[in-house]
Amino acid sequence: MNAAALGIVLSVVRYEERRLLSEMDGRGLSVHRLDPRAVSFAPEQIAQLPGMTVLNREISAQRALLMAETLEAFGAFPVNDAAASRICGSKWSTYLQLRQSGIPTPTTLLAQTPEAGLLAIEAIGYPAVVKPLGSSWGKRVSLITDRYAAEAVLEHCAELPSAAMRTAIVQEAVRPGSPDLRGIVVDGDFLGAIVRSGTDWRNNVARGAAVELLAPDDEVRRLCLEATAAVGARVASVDLVEGADGRRLVLEVNSRPEFRGFESATGVDVAARIVDLCAGGVLEEKESA
Repeated sequence: MNAAALGIVLSVVRYEERRLLSEMDGRGLSVHRLDPRAVSFAPEQIAQLPGMTVLNREISAQRALLMAETLEAFGAFPVNDAAASRICGSKWSTYLQLRQSGIPTPTTLLAQTPEAGLLAIEAIGYPAVVKPLGSSWGKRVSLITDRYAAEAVLEHCAELPSAAMRTAIVQEAVRPGSPDLRGIVVDGDFLGAIVRSGTDWRNNVARGAAVELLAPDDEVRRLCLEATAAVGARVASVDLVEGADGRRLVLEVNSRPEFRGFESATGVDVAARIVDLCAGGVLEEKESA
């Protein structure tokens, strides 16, 4: 058994990582920090991994997935696992998983070329939203209101340096500018939900969106639990939008959620709940050793 049975993957320490590290330290947990920018998985590094529970908080989706896959290959237990990281790291993969699980989600089409993108936008109708396969904080997410804007955005996508970056999804715009909802689930437990109201049509807390507590809502709870289970995540945030008819739709599932706004609005100690999950894995391993 390793002296450090708990690990954390991170390269950038934000509010969430400070909270998690402080919680781990306050419990006297021995934590092995893995920075993807410095880990090459040399033999001496690999030797530390078997049996280790590792919380994956890497900010880069690509590095997070590579770390999860590698940790699993060498006998560690990443939270979330590689399968969930792979699905949540791609908005198209997330959409497919939600759709296959019967979870309501906005109409979404794939655009691997500008030509396909224009056809997708015309099929959905204006306004439509064009998103990259993977992004956070609303970056490179565009609200398309006419064909001129569509052509400009898709031409820009076509000039990006990799096939993955050039690929986009086209999604119906569900009441753009209206507040959306975010729920958080940890180990099958719904911790609550907040309402986010942005300063533009995107409701990202990182962009200055205001947050408030959502009153208990059975439908939101059910959709958050179902969406988290559909992608196979043990820790996740679920973003939802509400259509003009009042129907809730799951927009995204994030396997490495930010929770600063959530904690401030709800008073729920998300960091403690996540560490409960990870430390529980450590305790289970000790008991079985």
